[in-house]
Amino acid sequence: MTGFENLCMNCMSDTAGKNECPHCGCQSGGVQEPYALPVGTVLQDRYIVGSAKSSNGEGTLYIGYDTVLHIPVELREFFPQAICGRTDGSTEIRVKAGSELVFSQYLADFLSFSREIAHLRDLTPIIQSYDIFEENHTAYTVSEWEESITLRYFIERSGGSLGWNEARPLFMPVLSALSTMHAAKINHLGISPDTLCIMKDGKMKLGGFCIPAIRRADTELPMHLVPGCAAIEQYVVGYAPDEATDVYGFASSLFFALTGELPQDALKRRTDARLLISTSILRTIPPHVVTALANALQVMPDQRTATFERLRAELSAAPTITATIEDPEVLLQASSSYSEKKKSSAPAAAWVLIPCALALVLFTAIGVFWLSNGGMVPLQTGANSMSTVSGQSETSSGASSESPAMAPLASSIPAENTGELIEVPTLIGQSYASLTETTSSGGEYQILRSSEQFNNEVPEGEIISQSPAPGEMVEYGTSIVVVVSKGAEMRKLPSVFGMTLAEASTTVTAAGFVPTKTEAYSDVVEAGLTIGYQNKSEGDLLAYGSQVVLVISSGPKKDELEPSSSSEEDSSAGIEGQTAPRMSE
Repeated sequence: MTGFENLCMNCMSDTAGKNECPHCGCQSGGVQEPYALPVGTVLQDRYIVGSAKSSNGEGTLYIGYDTVLHIPVELREFFPQAICGRTDGSTEIRVKAGSELVFSQYLADFLSFSREIAHLRDLTPIIQSYDIFEENHTAYTVSEWEESITLRYFIERSGGSLGWNEARPLFMPVLSALSTMHAAKINHLGISPDTLCIMKDGKMKLGGFCIPAIRRADTELPMHLVPGCAAIEQYVVGYAPDEATDVYGFASSLFFALTGELPQDALKRRTDARLLISTSILRTIPPHVVTALANALQVMPDQRTATFERLRAELSAAPTITATIEDPEVLLQASSSYSEKKKSSAPAAAWVLIPCALALVLFTAIGVFWLSNGGMVPLQTGANSMSTVSGQSETSSGASSESPAMAPLASSIPAENTGELIEVPTLIGQSYASLTETTSSGGEYQILRSSEQFNNEVPEGEIISQSPAPGEMVEYGTSIVVVVSKGAEMRKLPSVFGMTLAEASTTVTAAGFVPTKTEAYSDVVEAGLTIGYQNKSEGDLLAYGSQVVLVISSGPKKDELEPSSSSEEDSSAGIEGQTAPRMSE
């Protein structure tokens, strides 16, 4: 295709014939990512393929150029490397032997899902595709390439967090779009600060749409989830994610925007479901927003805010009180001035304003009292309420911040105990979860978790060390900062033989692993029950968080009336987990 020789394959700008692009600095003739389409490939006699920008279990994303509309485009190629490949320099996809049926099913899912999203073209907060086609034995979608930055980078550039008044106009239009999207029975399942993007006009859009197979644990494709944004049910085999799953991802992203930190990974929050917010940041977030986030970030899906409409109602619950808490003095002055002005010209109206002013003063007093008591929030909002919100901040990667400025929300000290000295108790070796349940919020001391560390000697959840040390004399109400054991980094695979899929998934998850599943014929194990592990055995040592494949029996092979001795050996080996089970053809 002629007339486009001066296009930079990294940004699709005109290089004016120079080897180095004057816009992005990229050199011509750069190396393409392995397995990606060759740079300069033309699709549909229209789209020029540029550099590969990212990839995941579903496929590859490229920058491209539309030679008809003369605009840069985003090209998504269905290319799941787990089940297909490509020879360097070739455009054709080669499906791995034995994966033909699976590839066809996921390809159909890709096309169907992309068309469903394309039907929502009126939702401006969603990045839209304008072309979908098949070529090279696979499929592609085309969207306009819009200059943007991720929400994650935007928050970093904005000082680490946003105020509610800044975040609200960004998030609420996306929330409305998600509500409409779910009314059409479409899930995203990957909402995070990396799929939410800030455009050049300052508005936020949601992208990163992928087939559900890479957003959950029970498929043949590797999961692509963001720790802290993925809900617990996405790690559990056999659970069907729904609207509440996207509510969790959206709320995690809003939590990140307001605090600068993501919630702990859902797998860790199974044993300690509290949200971790520093008191200094908590004081800047309106109480009704904190409550809405707590409800939307419940670990268990049946306790979580179920719909975006419910979340919208909770986030919009108390705008007047919010304004009072943020700036009570200005509002009181405005109220007073307004009353005086109306008093002289309309005496009858003054009798209406007096009760209103008194109510405003009362709300202001409540707000000041709330702030002066360390920002304590009793989150009791029906069945979805979260019991506590801890005053500690943790990074999105799971490493904790050891800042002495972190303090529990319930930090009020009774007047009669002010200045009293207490002896620091011995917390080492005790269960962190049990201590936080029994320690009174206004008691002699508070417990703060500074970090979690792998430890081969101390069981998971027990305290490894503490500061101040046991026996020291400290003031009443002092915070004791502890380090909690994550248990051994290398874990033994538990026995799952004969369990149902749900039972095996729960057992493996509790042991610290991420389960996926496959199926195999078995003449010994009943259909639907677990044979063992693929390429692993019960008792094998694996690193915490490793993904393991549960082999589920599909029963005996129906076309085999008399199993051969080799089949029996394979089946028996699969049950014991000593070798990889015989996979279905």
